[in-house]
Amino acid sequence: MNDDREKRQFRQADAAVERAVAAFMKSVGALTVRWEAVLPSYIAERVLLELCAEMSRLTDDPVLRNHAGPATLKLANALANYRDSQWAER
Repeated sequence: MNDDREKRQFRQADAAVERAVAAFMKSVGALTVRWEAVLPSYIAERVLLELCAEMSRLTDDPVLRNHAGPATLKLANALANYRDSQWAER
């Protein structure tokens, strides 16, 4: 693969990730005002917990884990620790 093609693919991947995050944040923002009795902090915590669970499953995939660098593994472990913590600890 030539350098230009590789750079273009990374730019496309970065743009796709940014669009996905923007769409996700827009939908989470809509959730924080949907229920009068539910505090936005509750929604934020539930979203974080669900993301931690999903990302932990993703990073447990042997293909990804075998190619992940130390920083990625450290972040994955932190997410798993948050997911596994007791409510009172958060």
